[in-house]
Amino acid sequence: MSDDPDVAAIPAQRVPEHDTLPVAPVVPVVPVAPPVGTVGARRWGVRVVLAVVAALAVLLVGVLVFQPGSAPEGAAVAAASAAPASAATTPYDLAVAALKAQEAALTGGDEGAWLAAVDPGKAELRAEYRVLFRNLRGLGITRFAYQPGLGKPVKGDAAAVAVRVDADYCFGDDMCPANPGTDWARPPHISQELTLRLVGGHYVISALGKSTAPDSRQPLPWEDSELAFASGKRVVVAAAKGQEADLKRVLPVAEKAAVTADHYAALNGTPQRNYRIFLAGEKQWKAWYGGDQDEWAIGLALPLNRSGIDVLVRMSEMDSALTLRTTVQHELGHVVTLTGAYQVDGAEDTWLSEGIAEYIGWQPKGASGSFRRSSVRWQLDRDAPDSMVPPRPGPKAPARAGDAFYGLSHWAADCMATKYGEPKLFTFVRLVLTQDNSYDQASHDAYGVPFATVDKACVSWIRKQAS
Repeated sequence: MSDDPDVAAIPAQRVPEHDTLPVAPVVPVVPVAPPVGTVGARRWGVRVVLAVVAALAVLLVGVLVFQPGSAPEGAAVAAASAAPASAATTPYDLAVAALKAQEAALTGGDEGAWLAAVDPGKAELRAEYRVLFRNLRGLGITRFAYQPGLGKPVKGDAAAVAVRVDADYCFGDDMCPANPGTDWARPPHISQELTLRLVGGHYVISALGKSTAPDSRQPLPWEDSELAFASGKRVVVAAAKGQEADLKRVLPVAEKAAVTADHYAALNGTPQRNYRIFLAGEKQWKAWYGGDQDEWAIGLALPLNRSGIDVLVRMSEMDSALTLRTTVQHELGHVVTLTGAYQVDGAEDTWLSEGIAEYIGWQPKGASGSFRRSSVRWQLDRDAPDSMVPPRPGPKAPARAGDAFYGLSHWAADCMATKYGEPKLFTFVRLVLTQDNSYDQASHDAYGVPFATVDKACVSWIRKQAS
């Protein structure tokens, strides 16, 4: 494929740079976080999965919302209140103390102490925990805290303890605020079923099982696979062992994309500690983060909590330098514009979340330089819109209609930037996407005029520019 967007029309069933338009059903508050920021491989491209949550909502397509109290149901002991080793008297207390010591070993970088909490007679289990330690250290773990539930007896071993745990994790202080305020701001977590036995006078983990109530994102890449890493100044890129060649290809592209993303993060007031990008082969694509990705998707931005978003790239679809660059840059655009979002609007704001990610993803080119231009012209010829907010295509719409939706959304962002400047554009974006203001209120605050005025001017501008 040529890297020149002027070359040839996009094949009907393959639009490399496009997002798959997310479906955002109204759902109750649930501990589920659908993917955010999908790039459609054969249809539309990059999407943000915005799930509509009635309460404790988050403005991310596919944001995870925790119910009050993220510890396992019926949890009797929170991590902060676990009895210190010196005061531990029951098997449960001693088991929890062993887990607390393992936490400290991970954040302190002591692999030996981390493995000391694992049964020395279980070579396979120790290898699994060694991989987990190295993966989390490679990603820059700053917090790992077990939240144990009720201890249960183990048949045949009166001293052993079975316990379900939720393990909170963070890659930076921004993911673990001191006073989270809402459940969505709390640290993300994974759920595990552990069995601890008394071996040599100490409680150690002798079995690790899948939780009966796992988080919707599980398995996460770092708990499921041995990873290889490439780190730059702003980006950590991870891939399954054996796929190191992808790391070498992606890191320089990601570092350049991060420079662009950082510029817009500053405008949006969402500076990032760094960016995490996971590279998926087809096996990993079908498994990581729940493995529910749309078959057309080639990239995702996956919210972990209010301040943490992972990026996943489907490497089998990165068939050109331009595809890779715009995919990565678009996804980082989602990271910097959706960080801090706490209220979901579902489908109605998708045009803005995708439009601004397209705006960032195609920099330094504008909408007229993207692959979507021909689809935008096709849509305008068929049914010229009377608003810059394009209608979402229905489930039976042709693939090109989805492409046009993203293209028109990009044009809308371009128009607002041209007429009012980038700083005001990003004020508008922040007020709508992260603070859940109405379009009219956000327009008055950002541009000083009603949204109807902006909309009317941009419809005319788009028609002229895209003709």
